[in-house]
Amino acid sequence: MDMKQQGLTPLGEAQQTVLDAADVLGLEKVGLLDALGRVLGEDIIAARDNPPWDNSAMDGFAVRWEDLKQEHAIAKPVVLKVIEEVPAGKVATKTVGVGEAIRIMTGAPIPRGANAVVKVEETEPSPDSVRIFKPVERHANIRPQGEDVKRGDCIIPKGTQIRPAEAGMLAILAKSFVFVYQRPRVAILSTGDELADLDERFDEDKIINSNSYGIAAAVQETGAVPVLLGIAKDDPAALKEKIAQGLTADILVLSGGVSMVDY
Repeated sequence: MDMKQQGLTPLGEAQQTVLDAADVLGLEKVGLLDALGRVLGEDIIAARDNPPWDNSAMDGFAVRWEDLKQEHAIAKPVVLKVIEEVPAGKVATKTVGVGEAIRIMTGAPIPRGANAVVKVEETEPSPDSVRIFKPVERHANIRPQGEDVKRGDCIIPKGTQIRPAEAGMLAILAKSFVFVYQRPRVAILSTGDELADLDERFDEDKIINSNSYGIAAAVQETGAVPVLLGIAKDDPAALKEKIAQGLTADILVLSGGVSMVDY
């Protein structure tokens, strides 16, 4: 017998009923790390390329591919004059000319005139020159400008949940603050004279109000904010008062009071 034959609403249909009745909340601006787990409320557009310039993918030597394209054996390597050294975070001041090379570190911008990088493992450097034992392809070991992100592209669309990967990308794009959807406040109310809360004196005639805390944990796990209203007694006035408190929240969840008996 399926759920409808039992008089029960199927889960998917029940979820859709709730979603159809729910309003989308407003936006708030939060710091990058505070946005973790939240839902993005804006499209994130790249303000610049990343990498912002062609850069070296290896420690090695920036060279002209044309100087290496001829066939040669290990016994007769190509010897190039080293005219400068460029660590990461610096920019070359010289242009690579015919028969020249610039020593370069991973992440450093490619010098003018160079169109390939030879890995240091495939060379034999000396203070003023470098012996290269193996030819490379044009643009070898170069990460081109905009390889990861191009200016003007939508990198993270609105409605995306921000996970560590998205947080890292937001940092790459220098977004210290972002708009996210506000977290719904979910009021939780348990009902019944038989219930006792966790901090009450133990009574053999009572049962512990565990539902409120299980629901609150589920609410918190989704990213919403649980608001515990405590326990409403089996009394119309007490119920009315507690429900009125709960209606100030975005969502009110009641546990108990669903059977057909008098109370």
